Amino acid sequence: MAGNAAPQLANEVEATGFQCRGASASYGGASGAPIFEGVDFDVHPGEFVSLLGGSGVGKTTLLRVLGGLHPAGKGSQVRFAGRPVTGPPDRVVMVFQNYAASLLPWRTVESNVRLGLERKVDKAEQHRRAGRALEMVGLAKNAHYYPRQLSGGMQQRVQIARALVMNPDALLMDEPFGALDAITKATLQDALLEIQRQTSMTVVFVTHDLDEAIYLSDRIIVLSGSPAGVARNLRVDLPRDRDQVSTKAEPRYLELRQEIYNVMHSSSGKAAGS
Repeated sequence: MAGNAAPQLANEVEATGFQCRGASASYGGASGAPIFEGVDFDVHPGEFVSLLGGSGVGKTTLLRVLGGLHPAGKGSQVRFAGRPVTGPPDRVVMVFQNYAASLLPWRTVESNVRLGLERKVDKAEQHRRAGRALEMVGLAKNAHYYPRQLSGGMQQRVQIARALVMNPDALLMDEPFGALDAITKATLQDALLEIQRQTSMTVVFVTHDLDEAIYLSDRIIVLSGSPAGVARNLRVDLPRDRDQVSTKAEPRYLELRQEIYNVMHSSSGKAAGS
């Protein structure tokens, strides 16, 4: 039995998209104030997991730790595809909320999308992959526009296309729809679910919007406290073919909403009273 333990553990790790064990992070390095600590969870390949919690709880920092953009604390074990995350992992791409600042205004939509491919593949391959990515986000007809000619929602689609063109295994998304109006947000949520269905990418999605988290996710990790920890790791057992109206009217959706609301409300109350 003992001789088989190591290979079984290795296979389990390799089969996991992201793995956190005892993860922590601090402001200003190891000696700074702790943001979160003792965080344990897995994100499996092809899974859509939302990190949910109030402002300042550490959601974005945890996402940056997964993406190798913020150092994990001493003793943390953070892995992607079985390998320790010590910098940005290969085939993992981040999408941020501030789409306007991420696009180069002097480049066309198509030129912005293929930016990450330059010096990596030839021009024909750049155009092919950029065209495919723009088709996936519904902007194929806008390839020759400039960012200033696009709405906010369209600019965010360009940023998503720029991520997709890299053929990532995982997307890390930091409140990408937080600055958009409700109708545009709903449209992009549905577009994102369709993209994930087509690509089977792993997605880790930061939001403070409870309804957005339930609608999009296979699983929700609720962070709370100071320093933060995992208050709840909850599977969203709703059918994957989701609809903005009918899904949100399902009794199970409403049960999940109430359960998560209670967790967040209870956790915020404890934090305020501590």
